[in-house]
Order: sequence, then structure tokens, then C-alpha cells
Amino acid sequence: MTLPKIGITMGDPTGIGPEIIVKALSMKEPFQACRPIVFGDREVLSKAIQMQNLATTLEIIDELPEEGYLPQKIFLIPSSQLEVASLRFGQPDRACGEAMVKYIEEAVKWVRSGKLEAITTCPINKQAMNAGGYSFPGHTEFLAHLVGASSVAMMFLGSKWKIVLVTTHLPLKDVSRWITANRILSIIRLTDEGMKKYFGNPHSKIAVLGLNPHCGEGGLLGEEEKKEILPAIAEARSLGMDVEGPFPADSFFNLSGRNVFDAVISMYHDQGLIPIKMFDFKGAVNFTLGLPFIRTSVDHGTAYDIAGKGLADPTNLVKAILTAANLSKSNRNY
Repeated sequence: MTLPKIGITMGDPTGIGPEIIVKALSMKEPFQACRPIVFGDREVLSKAIQMQNLATTLEIIDELPEEGYLPQKIFLIPSSQLEVASLRFGQPDRACGEAMVKYIEEAVKWVRSGKLEAITTCPINKQAMNAGGYSFPGHTEFLAHLVGASSVAMMFLGSKWKIVLVTTHLPLKDVSRWITANRILSIIRLTDEGMKKYFGNPHSKIAVLGLNPHCGEGGLLGEEEKKEILPAIAEARSLGMDVEGPFPADSFFNLSGRNVFDAVISMYHDQGLIPIKMFDFKGAVNFTLGLPFIRTSVDHGTAYDIAGKGLADPTNLVKAILTAANLSKSNRNY
């Protein structure tokens, strides 16, 4: 079987994205699983190679080659021409915001044409993206917009849990009004379908967390469980899905407990991401459900505090690339 072609977007030029790409693609492991192609900026990546004293080379392409994928050789589709001398680590400007969006748009175009089997994204700066004229709270929402996806979800893949978020990048004060039975049911369905399609599990056991402390204490501490979460669970069960809950989030993530669920539905960003990042920070990967193609991402941000210092660890990017490759193979077999 031929190895899948995976597009990798460079992310914020002033963050750690360029550094982790050149480090990751100097290693053998990604090339044993896939044929990687980078969407980014030639001069930015060249500077990253020089700063890391790597023997890695860039080869500019406008079509995807079938062969020649080797460690320390990066096939690059140049999607921006930034003035590298004017860039400052941790200080993306409007041009950077426009560039990081362009990398995503180009990769999506190629994967939708069938020339790539998946994409893996490096972290972006959401403020810079918005300054560039793209008013989206994050990668996931922008990808959904590009393909017209009616419903998408962030699934975080760790060694212990698969956690799916009902809400993503929202201020905490706005979360409760997004906790509706229809939205929760949509996320449960996406999760059940994704488990079948990508993980070969036709009968997934899914846990649903509550929103409020102690799942609302019968309404004393909040009514979302009674009014929205329980009806969504009941409807999912009526459709044949194996769903349980709601469970109090403060006691559910017990590392000593027996892992009996295939996936966990979390009501909001930090509720699901704190436990998975504490347990599996370098190994967890973000996978987007509901897109017409496979997209994985690193489970960290732009890391401005270490950008340009040579300290960035490519382990999570390698994991995201390998996950995209494995999901591509599963998708072929589905």
C-alpha cells in the first residue's frame, strides 16, 4: 500500500510552527508513515533550518511528486512571501495573519481535490487571523467555513481518552447558552459516526459530562442537565447509540478508574482539555470530526515564550502527522 500524502500547514510564522516542522521532517518517523508536503513560507522555513543548524533542504514544488520523500528533504508549496527581516518572534502582524490563513486555504484546496489524503496543522494566532480579515475564533471554525460543514467537533485523541467538545473557543460566560439538546445530540452523532469510520468501532460506548457542579444537584446549581443534556442523551439512545450520563466532571477523570468508555463528550474547552493535557500533553492530538477530509493538529499553541530559542519540541507534531496517516489508512478501509 502506498503511503498517504499529508499536507502540513506552517501556522504562525512568528511562533514555533516553522521550527517544529523542520525538526520533525529531519526525522525518519514521519516518512515511514506518510509522504509529507508543507504549505508555508520559503524564507521563514530556511531561517528555521539555519537557526537549528540542520542539514535539511527545501524543494519548491507546484505538483505533488509520487516519490523522493526523504528525511531532511522538505517538499514545499510556497504560499506566502514574507519579509523575514521584519518579522519578530511572538509579534505577528497583519501580513502574518493573512499568510497563516493562506496556508490553510491552500492545503484545503489540495486535500479536497483528492491529491492529499489529510492535513496536519501547526498553531495559528487567532488575533492575527482576525486582523487579517478572517473573523473566526479558531482553526476548526475556519475550516468548517471553508467547506460549508454544518456541524464539526474537536476530538482530542490521547492514550487514555478520546474527548469531544460540545463548545470550543467561547468565553466561559457564553458557554451555557450554547449547551442545547440539539447541539449536544449533533456532537454525540458526530462522535458515534467518527468512531465507526476512523476507529473501526461500530458500537461505541459514549460518556456525556455535565455542565454544572454535581450535574446541577437536581436544578439547585443549574438546570442545563435537566433541560438540555438529559433530553439529548435520551434522544441519542432512541437512535440506537450507547450513551450514558451526565457524569460530574470533577470525579469522572479518575486516572485510577477503569476506562470503560470509548469516547467522552465534554461541555466546554477546559473541562475536557485540562485532564487530557495533564495526562498526555505531548501525545494528545486534535482531530476534527465533521469535515469531508481528515485534519489533525498539534495540541499546543504558538509558544511565543520559547519561539526562536531552539527549544521547541516536535514530538507532538510528529504524533499529529502519524495520526493523520493512520486515520487515512482507516478511511481507505472504511
